[in-house]
Amino acid sequence: MKTTRGKQVLISSTVKSEHVETRMEQQQRPRIIIASPSLNMLGGAQRACLHAVHALRKINCKIILATIDKTKWAQVETTFGDAPKPDGERYLFRTMPKMPTEALRQASIAILYAAQLFGLMMKNKNDLLINMGGEIADNLGDIVYINAVPLRLMHLFPAIQPKSGIEWRMYGRIFTVFLRTLGNSTAAIVANSKFTQALIRKHLGKRAFVIYPPVTTRKIGSRAKTKERKNLVVTIARFRSAKRLNIIPKIAACAKNCEFALIGIVDNGSEQCLSELSAEIKKLKLQERVHIFGNMPYEFTLKTLSKAKVFLQTQSTEAFGMSVVEAMAAGCVPLVPRMGGPWIDILDSQEGLYGFSYENINDATEKIKSLIDNETLRSEVSARATERAKVFDSSVFEQKLCHIAKTMIWHNKSPLVRQFSNGKTVKTSNCC
Repeated sequence: MKTTRGKQVLISSTVKSEHVETRMEQQQRPRIIIASPSLNMLGGAQRACLHAVHALRKINCKIILATIDKTKWAQVETTFGDAPKPDGERYLFRTMPKMPTEALRQASIAILYAAQLFGLMMKNKNDLLINMGGEIADNLGDIVYINAVPLRLMHLFPAIQPKSGIEWRMYGRIFTVFLRTLGNSTAAIVANSKFTQALIRKHLGKRAFVIYPPVTTRKIGSRAKTKERKNLVVTIARFRSAKRLNIIPKIAACAKNCEFALIGIVDNGSEQCLSELSAEIKKLKLQERVHIFGNMPYEFTLKTLSKAKVFLQTQSTEAFGMSVVEAMAAGCVPLVPRMGGPWIDILDSQEGLYGFSYENINDATEKIKSLIDNETLRSEVSARATERAKVFDSSVFEQKLCHIAKTMIWHNKSPLVRQFSNGKTVKTSNCC
């Protein structure tokens, strides 16, 4: 049995949605606080937060968005193509405090966000608190959605650390103690993939169920009807060293029959990555075939995907990969590292069915060449990938999140009681 703030309430798996709706209509309009470190980071976690706002406004609740810095709505809308707004906002600063290093920036965000969540829990005990940045603080909130490798497990993955493994392990332990002083909520923990779920269970000893992140696959598919495609390979990622974008020039130097487009967000932490990328592209004399596009509108990204044949994902520790699903919906064949969420969850660990995987640069190069040269193979896999993408449509995410929220409100915020067998989630209702 799961508990929240000392309460223990068993929730039957047979609760009907109409009963929840009736109870909620009779009560005063409930208030839901959706918390996220920042929407201005413009990544997958921010898109998931916006979809949460969009979904939960449909269940007759007042939605309050809580962030560290004030949201730049015009920029968010340009990047994502849509930006559903909450009924109210709370933020600590108008702009995110600047730090001299990436490590200090991450540390400051983590501490500020955890403290903000704690304050929200203390001051708003009657509201439902949904923590959409659960990778930072997995023990604060009524519903905790974890988008990535939890911050205190980053020492397990050297490639994504801003500091050395030993140093980051020390930071992780200090931050874990800090979180425990704030509280030890046994919230309903939701992971964004089976990959993330396994990490949480193995290293944090917590059980989570999976709700895949929202991607507007049907909308993308209806707009990406291009029949003629270019010999183009696309990568979408934030410009950070942890994304392993430095392998793209090396692959491009060998795959000479195609162009490469790198699309991503450029911010204060992008300078080193962009400098290294540009230097490598110039060194290998690839300026005519490898192109970098920063902070482009959503329409540009969709148009580029609609023209491309292959989508190359580079980060081996990606927890899910919403851009991979977007590319599949647009007709691209995904090529992903043989580990992480894209391989396990999106491609279902099946080579050549919905896409392909690679283990090293040479492997990736050969598979890109094969897909560029063999149109029959590419078109067959593309068709299956487009169908597979529909599994991750945003409507599924929204339906499941709404069901959990309504049930917890009806039962005074006590979390759904899950049943587990051999570490695997057993479906007890239509919320999973």
